[in-house]
Amino acid sequence: MVELVADLRRRYLDVFSTHLQSANGKPFYASDLVVFGVLDRQIGLLEAMPSLFAEKNIHALAPLLRIQLDGLLRLHAFRIVESMHDLSSHIIKGKQLRNFKDREGALLQDRHLVSTLSKELPWIDEMYSTLSGWVHLSSTHIFTAVTEGEEDRTIKVGVGGFRENLPEGLWEEARGAVGAIHEATISMVEAYFER
Repeated sequence: MVELVADLRRRYLDVFSTHLQSANGKPFYASDLVVFGVLDRQIGLLEAMPSLFAEKNIHALAPLLRIQLDGLLRLHAFRIVESMHDLSSHIIKGKQLRNFKDREGALLQDRHLVSTLSKELPWIDEMYSTLSGWVHLSSTHIFTAVTEGEEDRTIKVGVGGFRENLPEGLWEEARGAVGAIHEATISMVEAYFER
């Protein structure tokens, strides 16, 4: 995980510095400022991943992955609106993204952003649903504290380190999610800066 995070962080910084060097005295736009904010948040959240994986802290990891997915969705919103400038001004003024409309007149609610992006990234719908289940208290939290017992009609209950009993496949999925979210985010940022 440390190597993946270091590679993604380096790539984010490369995209950012390449853009700044190519700007060479050109003005920044409101949308640039929003993208810079997304980049900074993505890097900060990404930097927290290695320790969460090492500690097997799914309760912190999954919601932070959901926030990282949020960054990707916010960048996607720029691609489906009539005016990036108007959307950026809306966000900078502290207004909710979900109250802004895309070029077809649909509100930029997360479900709409996921739906429109799923045409390009088919994995995003399932990932969004799974990660959202870790944000609000749900059965995912209950079944990390309670598992089936070894004897018939028994359960095992534990908290704290008990979550270490989670299947290894869960951690592989989480590693894949980190990579997928950030690969897509980097691609979107590169495309934005190329405009």
